[in-house]
Amino acid sequence: MDFFLATAFCFATFLPWALATPVLFAICRRHPLGTGRNASSVTALLTIGLGVVALLSSLVPVMQALGAIILPALLGGPQSVEALARRILVTSLFAVPTYVAVIAVGQTLVWAERARDQEVRSTRAELRALRAELNPHFLMNALGSIAQMAHASADRAEAALSALANVLRSGLSAEEELHTLADELGAVEEHVLLYRQLDGKLDYRREVADGLWQRQVPSRILVPLVENALTHGAPLPDGTRQIELWVTAAQDVTRIKIINPLSLVPHASIGLGSGLEQVRQRLSILYQDRFRLTAKPEGARFHVVLEVPFA
Repeated sequence: MDFFLATAFCFATFLPWALATPVLFAICRRHPLGTGRNASSVTALLTIGLGVVALLSSLVPVMQALGAIILPALLGGPQSVEALARRILVTSLFAVPTYVAVIAVGQTLVWAERARDQEVRSTRAELRALRAELNPHFLMNALGSIAQMAHASADRAEAALSALANVLRSGLSAEEELHTLADELGAVEEHVLLYRQLDGKLDYRREVADGLWQRQVPSRILVPLVENALTHGAPLPDGTRQIELWVTAAQDVTRIKIINPLSLVPHASIGLGSGLEQVRQRLSILYQDRFRLTAKPEGARFHVVLEVPFA
């Protein structure tokens, strides 16, 4: 019986603190230290601490005193008010370090959350900066091509401007770093249409395996790869450019392959992307080392293979 009572007493002593810990952590988030409001935060934590320590420290003695009145044979005779108050005071003094420890852990968690949020904001800012590197170069080259086109055909220039407007509209509205494969292939289609308006013939072939249209991929990640194929690929004898885009699933990754005829003659970029380096940088930020990007010739064709995790 003595062992049972001692165990129950220990459990009853620590249970209120265990139940109060999430509430104290929430108080730490509401009154963080080190944010320029230390005086008000310390005052609030001390004031709340007085109430919390007194409340939690009095629970067990008060319950034990009530139990002694109800079951005096089991819990002993009832205590006097003075003895009960003295016991609550002593228990409160011993509970102060517990409160300080819980608040210290809570403040540490607050700082950890703030550090994670700052890291996420920094990563998003870096991703936005990388995407912004593509826009001025792309826009100036596209507008330059349309200006030259206007001298020869106003209708073609108008169609190219409309295609450019669609590309810019979808690009500016894309705020998330990940979206569905369907959205990404839609962005590729818009750039393909713009390329056809600016440069003429293009044979674009695409095949997507069943069940992959809603898979998440980085937004605007395929456009630089398609531009690379358009810029450096060899045209067919009639001047038509050729691109093949295949999307399949392999184990736990989405595999995207872009193929174009290999050209041994370098071509100047028309500004529909900044190449593979920006793609690698964005993928490194998003996936660390959980992606694969290869670009190499295979026979008379150039293959770019991108593999990203499903999620």
